[in-house]
Amino acid sequence: MTTEFQLVNSSVVALTIDLAKQFAMMEASPTERALNPDRVKYLKEKVEAGQAITFHWTTAQFGNKEVRMNGQHSSKMLSDLEPAKFPTNLKVLRESYKVDSPEGMAMLYRQIDNRRSSRTPQDIAQAYQGLYPDIGGVDKGTAKLAVEGVNWWRRNVEKVPALSGDDIYTLFGETGLHSFIKWMGDVLSIKTPEFKRNSIVAAMYATYCAGEADARKFWTNVSRGGDQYNDNDPATVLDQWLKAIKEDSDLGKKIGVGGFYQGCIYAWNALRETKTIKDIKYDIRKGFSAVI
Repeated sequence: MTTEFQLVNSSVVALTIDLAKQFAMMEASPTERALNPDRVKYLKEKVEAGQAITFHWTTAQFGNKEVRMNGQHSSKMLSDLEPAKFPTNLKVLRESYKVDSPEGMAMLYRQIDNRRSSRTPQDIAQAYQGLYPDIGGVDKGTAKLAVEGVNWWRRNVEKVPALSGDDIYTLFGETGLHSFIKWMGDVLSIKTPEFKRNSIVAAMYATYCAGEADARKFWTNVSRGGDQYNDNDPATVLDQWLKAIKEDSDLGKKIGVGGFYQGCIYAWNALRETKTIKDIKYDIRKGFSAVI
């Protein structure tokens, strides 16, 4: 099999404004993606926050021409910085390759920041979870959903500043949430797929905050189908409602994300008031119900 590209040189060098400008002005490979201003802005914010790491800039030699393969956005961002804001302690990994054909250039481009090696939200969540041994044994997907549910509750119900993107998973650092996360590891399983929505987990968190002992008992009952001898028991009605939503995607769309939360709280409040119910009410046009 013919090698389509070969590494010629690789070295780590100091990052300077002259190097950034030189790389930004370099002729681009025909494989290079269009400049995305949002990407440039994102990288600038990383530099300003002190979160930038070594940049990876790559070139390819094809025939008698050398072109830029990777580093367009970062070199553009750096070359446009005010001198006073230019980072003084960063490095650049410079790599140069020789390609045998235009197709080899495309193949090389595919290897840089390969999609399969990029960090997924699950990877980021697992990284933060792994910092805390007491929740390390909780199923990774369950733990991720637990903090996402807490964040949903804070943003949509409490209306307080909430996190977004990968920053959501810094919530693992709030040790006061660890008991809830561990409880989610006990409640959420392959037997309760109907629970696995952010807003439903948010409702579980709201009830947990209102009364931990009652919440543990209530949601365990819901997960087991409720009271088999009482069709109007709140846990029974909620279980049937959640399973119906899981089986009917159109019904789920009708109810809406906020409706899932509201319906769960309606059943919980009925339990706390020792009332029976015939169905679930989930209308949020007047706002979310207070949790009893």
